[in-house]
Amino acid sequence: MSAVDILAATRRVVGNGPDVAETIRTTPREVPAGVKTFGMVGIAIGLASLAYGLFTESHRTLGALLVCVVYFMAVAQGGVMFAVVQTITLGRWGRPFKRIAESFWFFMPINYAIWIVFLIAGGLDLYPWTHEEMPAHKAIWLQPGFFIARQVVMLGILMALDFFFIRNSLRADMGVAAETLGSRAPAFWSNFTAGWRGRDAEVEDTYQKNIRLAPVIVVLYAIFFSLFAIDAVMSLAPHWYANMFPGWQFVSSFWLALNWICIISVSFRGWLRIEHLAAPARYHDLGKLMFALCVFWTYNLFAHVLPIWYGNMPEETWYLILRMYMEPWSGLAMVVGAMCFLIPFTVLLSRGIKKTPNALIAIAVVIAIGVWLERFILVMPQVWMRDSLPLGPVEIGLAVGFVAAFVTVVANVLARVPAVPVSDPFMNAHPDDIHVHVGGH
Repeated sequence: MSAVDILAATRRVVGNGPDVAETIRTTPREVPAGVKTFGMVGIAIGLASLAYGLFTESHRTLGALLVCVVYFMAVAQGGVMFAVVQTITLGRWGRPFKRIAESFWFFMPINYAIWIVFLIAGGLDLYPWTHEEMPAHKAIWLQPGFFIARQVVMLGILMALDFFFIRNSLRADMGVAAETLGSRAPAFWSNFTAGWRGRDAEVEDTYQKNIRLAPVIVVLYAIFFSLFAIDAVMSLAPHWYANMFPGWQFVSSFWLALNWICIISVSFRGWLRIEHLAAPARYHDLGKLMFALCVFWTYNLFAHVLPIWYGNMPEETWYLILRMYMEPWSGLAMVVGAMCFLIPFTVLLSRGIKKTPNALIAIAVVIAIGVWLERFILVMPQVWMRDSLPLGPVEIGLAVGFVAAFVTVVANVLARVPAVPVSDPFMNAHPDDIHVHVGGH
């Protein structure tokens, strides 16, 4: 069935679909003053922390910068993967969050540029293989020029495919919204909507293009983010390896993005006029997926750790012993376990909390911080060899700077485009769905 047929069938059974008129009417919109202030102050704190850290303890600061780059690469690409997965599965429940997820991509070029500059400007010094002799089979792969080149190429390819996917999505929505807004439509929309052929033709074209492009992105995401995890994180310990490490990282990237989708959507839904679309039932579904991936993260961690532990080979077990049993890292490892599994698993068992946006956002914040600490404990023990925990004002300031930059970019994107996919036929309820309501409940 084509997208136009789906839309027509839905309208016959459930009417004209969700009310997006207010969302369209208020586009474009002003970024809230509080968000602007947070962005400017947070970015200033991040830049000041970076400058101070590079001047005082450059090696430690570069390690903290690497943690933030790896973390926000996951957030940015993970958001795109949410939109891609919704497309492949023909999912309806997550469509109100799709534009928010797509907006995460716009931080990826910034993070990509920081990553490449980091590597060229001295960040490679963090990696032991740049200044010690490697076995021949590893030396072929771990060469500075080849390392930088494959980061540029593989992340560049993925970023370009993401852009085509998002551009297709934006074109249809901007064209449909422009029919309502008329002269109030932003001028830059014409760059996306040139040659507009009418709603039905454009909706069908978007559907056909993205349903073909989405599986390609999924496959390349799995490959390229596996290689990114190996290069950016695992090669900090070039003599250690674990087969499950890459998969664990790219799956947890998707989970991390879900939590940021929750944080951004709950924080911005009033401003975006989407409260009636991002309803408690939608958050219930989002919370169930957050819970499922919390369990999956823990399963992957256990399946990762167990064979290393019972194999008891020194070339593998030292990596775990350093992080799980030695100071200053062992206490942080327990915090990561609590924030990434124990707390969310326990709390998200509650149906009521999953249906309460203001409660769900609290758990999303806990998980988001927990995953940052997880990335921290993967990176920093290879960078910092002293007895104290390297988690001070510089590291926190850098993290605040990245969060502020990310939120600023996302807010500015959402201010200038339709906040939900207004042309998407899957925004409508399925025509065959039957909803049973029990009186009073």
